[in-house]
Parts: sequence; C-alpha cells; structure tokens
Amino acid sequence: MTLRVFLARAGAILLLCGAPLGALHSATSAPPQPAVAPASPQGASFGEIEAQRCQDKIATVQRDVFNHYEDAMQELQAGFQKSADLDGALAVRAERQRLAQEQSLSERNYVGAPKALRALQTQTLSKMQELVGQLVQETVPRLLEMKRQYTVAGKLDEAVAVRATIEQLQNTFQPISRPEAGAEIPADTLLQAYAADRSRADKQYKNQKITVRGVLGGFRQDPSDGKFFLVYLTGGASGNAWVQCSFPTNDYHFKEEKQFNNTVLVITSKEEPGGLRIQKGQVMDIRGVCEGWDDVVKLAKCDLGGK
Repeated sequence: MTLRVFLARAGAILLLCGAPLGALHSATSAPPQPAVAPASPQGASFGEIEAQRCQDKIATVQRDVFNHYEDAMQELQAGFQKSADLDGALAVRAERQRLAQEQSLSERNYVGAPKALRALQTQTLSKMQELVGQLVQETVPRLLEMKRQYTVAGKLDEAVAVRATIEQLQNTFQPISRPEAGAEIPADTLLQAYAADRSRADKQYKNQKITVRGVLGGFRQDPSDGKFFLVYLTGGASGNAWVQCSFPTNDYHFKEEKQFNNTVLVITSKEEPGGLRIQKGQVMDIRGVCEGWDDVVKLAKCDLGGK
C-alpha cells in the first residue's frame, strides 16, 4: 500500500471523529482524567457544572479519537507486515503499546520514521485539537456570561471562581499560540480572549499584526486626535464589546454617504482609488497591530489588507 493511499484511508477514519458525539462508537479504554475533579451536586456552582460538562465531552472526544487512531495503526502495521517491512511494523507496534499505556498524544511522541506513522500522528493530533478547541469555544462564552452576571449582581467571589475556571479550561486545552503575522482572527475570538483573561490574551495577540474579521458596528473621527479615523468591529456573540481600529487619515480618506435610511462609509486611498463602500451590519476585514485592552480591544496602524 502506498503512503498516499494509506493516508487517504486514515484520513477517512479520522473524519469520523468530527461526527456528533452520540454517533461515535463506545470505547473500551478508560478516558483521560478530567483537568478538574468532578464537583459534588450539593456544592457545585453553575460554573463548575458547565466546566465539568465540557471536560466530560472532551474526554469522550479524546477517547474516540484514540480509538480511531488505534484502528488506523492496526491497519498500518498489517500493511508493513504484509510487505515484510520489519522496522515499520515494529515502530507501529511500539506506538500502539505506548498509546495503550498512556492514552495521550503530543508532538513529543512523533516518530522520525516510518513517514506513514508520522503523518498519521500529525493528522490525529490536529483533528483532536480541532474538536477539543471547538468544545472549549462553545463553553467559554457561557462562562463569560456567568462571570458578567455574577459581577453585576455583586457576587464577586463567584465571579472570580468562574474566571479561574475559564483560565483552567483554556490553559489545559488551548495552549497559548501566537498567530502568524497577518493571520485572520474573527472579532469574536479576539474579544472573547480579552474578556476571559486579558493577561493571557496579551501574550497571544499584543504587538502582533493580525487581520480582524468582524461586523461593522460604527465609525467616527478620533475625538482625541484628528489625524486618525476610528472604525469599530464586533462579532455575533460579543454583545457590546468592540474592536477599535485606528486608521491614519494621511493614508486613507473617509466619507459618509446617505442612501435612503442607511449611511454608507466610503473608504479610499492612493493605492485603492476605487475604495470600499460598506455600511453597518456588513462584514469587513481590517489589518493592524493589536495594542491590547483599554476599555476596548485596540488595533493600530490599520489598513484594508490590500482589499
């Protein structure tokens, strides 16, 4: 079996991991231990219960991904044995034994050879990180809303506990990874990161040049410095949170046009004489350098990214 054919078949197996959790087959191996010990029903807070639900789902995803990984390795080992590739068969067998014992997979477990096993490991870890990340991203907004409600109600200790729960979920399952220069970041992702933990978000985004995709929520001349024009982006799940994007007016010209009951913002520059016409509620991309949080998330030295 060629490497390309095997990876295609292994990829099909791993795609099953993206199915709804209820459609995944039951596992015989014990799931990894959750990051936080299950709370008792009597003493558990809403935040703890929500976090535990997320951790239970993560354990299920990890278990099923590892089962599919084992299935793919079993097939790979059989292929090596059939072709009399002893070294390949031994390498796969060793990885199967390690997986059975540790029930984990990270980059430090990657093998140098055979290439087919290394590629399978990369695919498996990538799929697991994707699915786990989705679960954390679904849970964090609910926890942020809990934190907000507790804070408004004056239940500050409860709010602090929920914040700690958010930090633990993110630190355990979503290690800090700075995006590549110019990487596209949804406005919701950026805003939720700063709402959850500003210090952590700074480590990930501050002083980094990124492209923020969000919904145009407003615009105005900078009241403190007429040399800049401010454009505000938000996201569907971010409520009243904003990303403030600062454009230098010596590079861009901004004009408002009335069209029936709508106001259209026209943005032009020397490089883009045709300009961009956009109105509130529409999606746009803005590239700039993240300056962190100061009442809003700030993006400086902005441009339209060549669009």
